[in-house]
Amino acid sequence: MWEVGVDNLRRGAEVMTVGEQFYIRVYNAVDSIISNSGTIARLGITTTGTAIVTQVVVTAISYSLDLYRGDITVEEYKNLIIETAKIAGIATPIVFLLLVAVLALFPEFTVVLSAPVVVAGFNALFEMSIAMPIIQSLLRHAQAGGFGEEAADAYKNTFDGSAPA
Repeated sequence: MWEVGVDNLRRGAEVMTVGEQFYIRVYNAVDSIISNSGTIARLGITTTGTAIVTQVVVTAISYSLDLYRGDITVEEYKNLIIETAKIAGIATPIVFLLLVAVLALFPEFTVVLSAPVVVAGFNALFEMSIAMPIIQSLLRHAQAGGFGEEAADAYKNTFDGSAPA
């Protein structure tokens, strides 16, 4: 474990106590966060912005068929999107800061979290968090009869020229 050289020399051949190890972890974490605060801030802003945009787009897609069918009003649709942006805008920085703090205190987790199988797992969870609301929307639309014969006829008429222009 890295520590200030004077403390290491003072201890000599003695084994570190648990308290000393904890102190060193906290000292190193604070030092690394302060030293890299600009980069952490930029990453946090980028991460938060990306999370907001992603969640807003998924919400907009997920509820657009409900809006089209008239199950929700335009006002409810806008409120869903605004609430999604607020939740992502609040939750993302909190989770990001907690992750930075944990990784600063326990840098060995960085190796575990960057393992290909873990990265693939996180990617799959992220993809599921995008796909599931859209699939649920399609299922709601199908249950409401949105993909019935009338919809198929309207689709067919659009492309065979019999629909009014």
